[in-house]
Amino acid sequence: MKQKYTITIADTEMNVITEESPDFVDEIVGILDRKIREINTASRRCSKNEAALLCALDYCSDKMKMQKRVRTLDAEIALKNAQINHLTSENEKLRELLSKNGIKTN
Repeated sequence: MKQKYTITIADTEMNVITEESPDFVDEIVGILDRKIREINTASRRCSKNEAALLCALDYCSDKMKMQKRVRTLDAEIALKNAQINHLTSENEKLRELLSKNGIKTN
């Protein structure tokens, strides 16, 4: 169920509506607030808006990298599953062949 939260990030208060839990919202707000403040502190000429944009770019970059990694891992899993299926089929054929020749298998 969606809930409305009032959050403050880098001294900017806003309302958000989300299905996430209060703990999750607090966690991501804290992470984002700290990151923006770190950027803003490191570069005094950087405004809070610019720090927020840099933060957004950083997180978008991380998300894209993670999505690529997930696609790579999904492809690897699919390949491994295909190999397992092939070996399972081959194993069954060998069991049948052994059985036809009177050799018992476990």
